[in-house]
Amino acid sequence: MSVINAEQFKSKATRIVEISGFKENEKIEVRIKSISLLTMMNNGKIPNELLGVVQKLFNEGANSKKKKISEKDIIFQSDDIKSLTMLMDVACKEVLVEPKFEEIEDYLTDVQKSEIFNQAQGPVKQVIPSVPK
Repeated sequence: MSVINAEQFKSKATRIVEISGFKENEKIEVRIKSISLLTMMNNGKIPNELLGVVQKLFNEGANSKKKKISEKDIIFQSDDIKSLTMLMDVACKEVLVEPKFEEIEDYLTDVQKSEIFNQAQGPVKQVIPSVPK
């Protein structure tokens, strides 16, 4: 058995995912690494003002009752949308390996950011610690 080198390690720790491109039905590939919002919180990579948004995501994931969201909900939760957008930026900065977030941040669409965010963390339920019954 031989020791893995740095490039092999990076290759195993990252994956190429498809996200929406800039034209209809276009897909582009980016290399990402997986994240855990909990680890990002513990390592201080999520600004304090966004910690409430993360907590809310976990609470909604744990209590997932399919509730239809109305236009009023969106208007009244505009601060939440702004915070969620900021959280997606923080997460994209953390997970994008190639290209780097800083190289493309001015060109990423909200849909692309959302796809990267979702692919990198998987369902929120996956990162919620299980509670013994």
